[in-house]
Formats: sequence, C-alpha cells, structure tokens
Amino acid sequence: MPEVTVRGTKVHYLEEKGKNLTKVWPVVFIHGSGGNAGLWRKVLKELGEDYRSLAVDLPGHGLSPGEGLKGVSESGEFVKDFMGALGLKDVVLGGHSFGGAVAQYLALRYAGELRALLLIGTGARLRVLPEALEMMRKMAFGELPPKFYPFGFAEKASPEVIAEGEKEWAKTGSLARYYDFVSCDQFDIIGEVGKIRLPALIACGREDRLTPVKYSEFLNQKIAGSKMEVIDGAGHLVMLENPRGLSQAILGFLRRL
Repeated sequence: MPEVTVRGTKVHYLEEKGKNLTKVWPVVFIHGSGGNAGLWRKVLKELGEDYRSLAVDLPGHGLSPGEGLKGVSESGEFVKDFMGALGLKDVVLGGHSFGGAVAQYLALRYAGELRALLLIGTGARLRVLPEALEMMRKMAFGELPPKFYPFGFAEKASPEVIAEGEKEWAKTGSLARYYDFVSCDQFDIIGEVGKIRLPALIACGREDRLTPVKYSEFLNQKIAGSKMEVIDGAGHLVMLENPRGLSQAILGFLRRL
C-alpha cells in the first residue's frame, strides 16, 4: 500500500493507476465515519481501466497513524494537503457519508481545484442519534467494549458482505470513530449547499437507513445540474453491497463530463 507524508505524518492510501487513462482527471475517494480506504477497493478496480483512482486512509483510520481529526473542516484541509502532496489537480472528489461532508466542504471553498463531485450516501446535514453518539463516546473512552453494529447494511445483506464490513470496521480505533461521528453531528450546510457549482453525481443505496434517499434528493434539488442515482440492492455501505452498480453509475457520470 503506497504512502505519502502529509504534515509530517505518513498517510496510507490505495491507488489504481489506470490502464488506458482516457481522461486526465484523478478520482479521489474519502471514506465515511470509522471507515478506511479498503472500503473502496472494488470500486477502484472498476474505475482502474480508464481513470487514475485513489482512496485515502485519514489519520487514525486503516493504516494511517494518529487519533483522528476533529471536525469536517479539519478533515477537509487535510484532504486538500493530501492531494497537494501527490500533485493531484483537477480532481474528481468522491466521499461517502462523513467523507461526503468533507467533499462538500472542499467544494464550497476550493472549487477551482476540483473537476466534479461524487456524493455517496451523504447529506447536507448529518445528525447522529444522541444515544448512538453516547454509545460511541463510551466505546472511545473505554466505558464499553468496541462492538460492531450492522445498521449500515440493507436488511437482507448477505452474511459475507456484513463480515467484510466488520473486518474493515475493526481497522479503525474507537477514538477516531467517535471523532468522526461528532463531526457528522455538527455538520450542517443546508443554507450553503446551493452555492456548490461543480458537476455532481449524487448516489445512495435504495435501502439506506442512515442517510435515506430523501437526503440525496435534497442535494439533487439544491446543487444545480447534479445527477442522482439510486443503487438497488444496497443500504448505506453501497460500495460493499453493490460495488458494481455504484461503479457503473460513477463511470457513466465521468464519461459525460
């Protein structure tokens, strides 16, 4: 797994360098709360024929060291520095859930450095149930043992897919995961999201229980010229449940840019 130094910290990421490179735009993916780059592995493979595609482990996630970042803005600035460290320009920036919040932050402040957005299973506001946030806090500070809850999957998700999600979940520490959820709970750009002027694909799983379809519909209404795709056979973790369907939606969008 490649790595790059960002702010004195070695940051790990996944990369598919592309075989044909019919387009010059690199595609960068940001994981959701408690996630890591590995969640994007199957999508990167699908895009790798034509596009250079990357997925980053934010600090404290996956193989990147640290306790995690506090706040969407701090994470956004870190992702900006990550792209700068790799010399990436004219980026198509994709984000899932919390990562989608980070992508929106960057789109509002650094639109000139981006080519387009992929907003996946996310929203303009990402409130977390108080009881869920408290449970995450207790896990982060040792008051409860870490435990995986499969709420992110569709009700009929296969045991194999859920096991894959649990394996990836375990690669991130409880403190970083807690910071992510606090960041989500504090994120609210409902009054600003209409200012985004980049081409955008908005995608979500049809059975998403955490950021339901209405969240994506709101983004689609507010971001001028955006395109929305609802992916069948998937809940919140659409990149694990139906990576093929998501990848085809992304490829179709990229080819029309």
